Amino acid sequence: MRYPQLFEHITALTPLPASEWLKAEALTREQSLEKRALFLRPGDPADRFALVLQGVFRAVRVSPKGEESIKAFRAEGELIGAYAEMLQGLPSMTAIEALEPSQVLVFLARDLRALEAGHSCWAQLARRVAEQHYILKERREQEFLDLSAEERLERFWQGHAHLQGRVPQRDVAAYLGITEVALSRIVSRRRKRVE
Repeated sequence: MRYPQLFEHITALTPLPASEWLKAEALTREQSLEKRALFLRPGDPADRFALVLQGVFRAVRVSPKGEESIKAFRAEGELIGAYAEMLQGLPSMTAIEALEPSQVLVFLARDLRALEAGHSCWAQLARRVAEQHYILKERREQEFLDLSAEERLERFWQGHAHLQGRVPQRDVAAYLGITEVALSRIVSRRRKRVE
């Protein structure tokens, strides 16, 4: 087994026989990405996804006006890919960019479908991943409806402490739906309260 830590991470979501994980490992390839390199571009086929071995990624959408909206950040042990587009057979509408030199384990969607046909554990895993994505999206939507920008920032760092110092402030601001200037003001106010 080449990736025992990933296997442990995956089996925490749902039971997966080691023999099935070994089949999956045989279908994967490692890919290195430099800082600012794109794993996926808008318009690319949404035919692959990856598990992050090392590094941090941002999933970003760019409006016709050129404004960036950050959908998510992903780090070690997490999945990257255009999952919704993959399910619909559409090209990616999202750019997935490395924020630091990164290493990923790439899977092709067709290989996952072949694995699913061979063992039910893969369909269970896909369902668990979809459930997790739904919960994260629902939580984020509720935060935008119920919380102030300062409260959203506090929740962000509570849930993403592992990203401290790894994600640019402008990206955190874009994720929170505020300007970088507004984020600086919030951070400054918080510092004054602590002092």
